Amino acid sequence: MARAFVGSMECRVNVDKDLGDTWAVSVVVPSAAPLVVKLQGNDKEAATKGALEILQKAGKIDRFDL
Repeated sequence: MARAFVGSMECRVNVDKDLGDTWAVSVVVPSAAPLVVKLQGNDKEAATKGALEILQKAGKIDRFDL
């Protein structure tokens, strides 16, 4: 199960199949709105990694574990 971190705070990562080939990856940050990225693809693991990399590069999360 993937984990994301904002500072030292661990955040839950949810990955849900959306319509068609789209995956909705959300990082649930306590006391803040969830961070959501939607990606197309057939592979759940690749979509999860890609979304977390996008959030990390955008400075929304500090790090993640897969």
